[in-house]
Amino acid sequence: MENKIKKSVVVKATLWYTVSRVLIRGISFFTAPLFTRLLSTSDYGIASNFNSWANIVSCFAGLSLTTAALRGKVEFKENYKEFLSAIQTLGIISTLVCILIITPTINFWCGVMELNQVCIVIMMFYLIFEPSVNYAQTDFQFDYKYKENIGISLFTVLGTVFFSIVFVLLWPDMRYIGRILGMALPCIIIGLYFAVKIFCKGRLLYSREYWTYGLKLCIPMIPHGLAMIVLGQIDRVMIIKYIGESEAGIYSFGYSYAILLSVITNAVSDGIKPQMYNLLEKGEDEKLASFIERIVAGTTFLTIGIVSVAPEALKILGTREYYDARWVIFPVALGTLMQFMYQNFNIIQLYYKKTIYTAIGSVSAALVNFTLNMVFIPRYGYIAAAYTTMISYGLLMLFHYCASWWVAKRRIYRFAPYAFFSFIAILAGFWFNLMYDHSDGIRYIMILFLILIMGIYFKQEINLGIAIVRKTFKKL
Repeated sequence: MENKIKKSVVVKATLWYTVSRVLIRGISFFTAPLFTRLLSTSDYGIASNFNSWANIVSCFAGLSLTTAALRGKVEFKENYKEFLSAIQTLGIISTLVCILIITPTINFWCGVMELNQVCIVIMMFYLIFEPSVNYAQTDFQFDYKYKENIGISLFTVLGTVFFSIVFVLLWPDMRYIGRILGMALPCIIIGLYFAVKIFCKGRLLYSREYWTYGLKLCIPMIPHGLAMIVLGQIDRVMIIKYIGESEAGIYSFGYSYAILLSVITNAVSDGIKPQMYNLLEKGEDEKLASFIERIVAGTTFLTIGIVSVAPEALKILGTREYYDARWVIFPVALGTLMQFMYQNFNIIQLYYKKTIYTAIGSVSAALVNFTLNMVFIPRYGYIAAAYTTMISYGLLMLFHYCASWWVAKRRIYRFAPYAFFSFIAILAGFWFNLMYDHSDGIRYIMILFLILIMGIYFKQEINLGIAIVRKTFKKL
C-alpha cells in the first residue's frame, strides 16, 4: 500500500513538473501569434538572436553548474541546502567575472553579437539571476513539490506576456528591446527571490569540497553547452550573417513551432530524471530500458503529429510573410526527436560522472553542424540549416549510445527500438512534408488515423493522466 501511494505521488509530481516546464520553455510558441503581429520579421530575428547569445554566454558565466545541482541532489542528500548555497555563490562569482571582462569592451561585443548596449546590459542582469530559478526547480523536482514549480511557470509566463506587451508599446521605434526586456524581467525578479531564499536556507557561501565537486563535474559541460547551442541556435546567428535578419526571423518562427516537441521532451526528460537515477542505483536495467522505450514511442507519435499539422499551425500562429517557414518543420522536428533519444543515453554518463564523454560527443557534432552550415546556408538558404541540424543530432545520438555502453560497462538500452522509431518518424515525416502543397484531404485522413493509433497504444497512460488531472482540480 505504501509503495502504491509513493508511486502515485511520483507520477503526479512528474506529470505536473512536465506541465510547468512546458509552460516556461514554450513561452515563445504560445505567444507567437501575438508577437508575430506586434513585431516585424527583423525585430523577431533580433530578439531570437538575443536568446541565442544569452545561452552562449551563460555557458561561461554560470559554468554549467545547474548540472552539479542536479547530480548533487543524489550525492549530498543530507546537506543539499548547504551544497546548493555554495554552488550558487560560485556561479554568481563566475558570472560577475564575465561581466567585468565584457563591460570595458562592450562596443566590441556589440559588434560580435550584433546587439546594442541596452540588450547586452539586460543580458548581464538576466545571467546573474536565471540560474537560481533552475536551482530552485531542481530542488522542488526531487522533493516532488510540483505546486511550487507550477507557480514559477505561471509567474514567468504571465509576466513575460504582460511586460513584453507593455514595453513593445512603450518603444514603438525599437520594439525588439521591449520584447527582450519583457522576456528577461520576470526571470530576473523571480531569480532574485530564489537567490536570496537559497542563501538564507543554506547559509554557506564557500566550501572547498562542494566547489571542487561542482568544477570537476561541470567544467567538461561548458564545451558541451556551447556545442549544444551550436547545434540548436547558432544556425540563426549564421543566417543573419550570411543572408539577413528577415530570413532569420522566418526561420526562427518555423523553428519555434518545430521545437514545441523539444519543449515537451525536455520537460519530460527533466521530470523522469529522479526515477531514472533511482532505477540506476537499484541496478534495474531492464525496467529502465522498457520505461524509456515507452516514452520514446510516445515522442515519435508527437513528432509525426507536429509535422503533419504544420501548415495549419503556421497559418494560425503567424502572418502570411512567415508561411515559408513550413519547410523547416520536418527536419527540425526529426532532429529534436533524435536529441531526446540521446539525452536518455547521456544520463548514464552523468550518473557515473563521466561528463568528458558528453563534451566529446557534443563538440564533435557541433563542428559537423557548423561546417555544414558554412557550406550549405550561403548556397541553399536558411532551409539548409534545418537539415544540417537534423544530420548532426543523428550523429550525436549514435555517439552517445556507444558512450553509454562504454561508461556503464554493459548495454543498458537496446538499440533496435530506437532505430525502428527513427525510421518510422523519418518515413512519415517526409511523406507529410511532401503533402503540404498537394492533397490536404489525404493528409487529414492520415492525421485522424495517427490519433486513433496513438489513443489505442497509450490508452493506459492517457486514462492515468486524466485521472490525475481530475483528482488535482477537485482538491483546488
